[in-house]
Amino acid sequence: MNYLAHLALSPDHEATRVGNLLGDFVKGTEENLRLQAPADLVDGILLHRAIDKFTDQHPAFLASKKLLAPERKRYAGVVIDLIYDHFLSIHWDSYYDQPLDDFIQQMYHIIDTNKDWQLGTLDQAFPYMKSQNWLGCYGTIEGIHLTFNRVSQRSRFTKPIADTHLDLSKHYKQFETHFHQIYRDLMQFVDNYLKR
Repeated sequence: MNYLAHLALSPDHEATRVGNLLGDFVKGTEENLRLQAPADLVDGILLHRAIDKFTDQHPAFLASKKLLAPERKRYAGVVIDLIYDHFLSIHWDSYYDQPLDDFIQQMYHIIDTNKDWQLGTLDQAFPYMKSQNWLGCYGTIEGIHLTFNRVSQRSRFTKPIADTHLDLSKHYKQFETHFHQIYRDLMQFVDNYLKR
């Protein structure tokens, strides 16, 4: 799951939500993180890691991975997360009552007004995330294509990610089916995780 899903799967607690997003921007052991950041932020980071671990082992993710062209399989974790955020965007109303645009603006506001929570590299990425509306780009074919292109520019090795739209177009319905399978299970997983 990418940024949108991590934010959506969080409990309705601002610091934990931002922490769940931070999982992509900070490194370190739980022990070290607890020395550097508020407990609720760290709890969110740990939730992020648990979601990633669950996702990477899920049969739907493994099935989606097989649909990628060989040159993109090494980036499966990244590109499938983006693909799943595309389907979360277009099926948002099936899972959540709050309108997607309202949720996205709320998330930008929370992050923007809590600068001390912008740990790791989030403080560098967030201005672009907000101004380019990364959370809102997933919902259209043009937007997800733009996202693949943006991610492909991280290094010379990630260039094959730019053509992920070819895989998505070729196997659209299968990816969509896999998304629904995994997202329902993820919602249950997070619910059980938070109860523990």
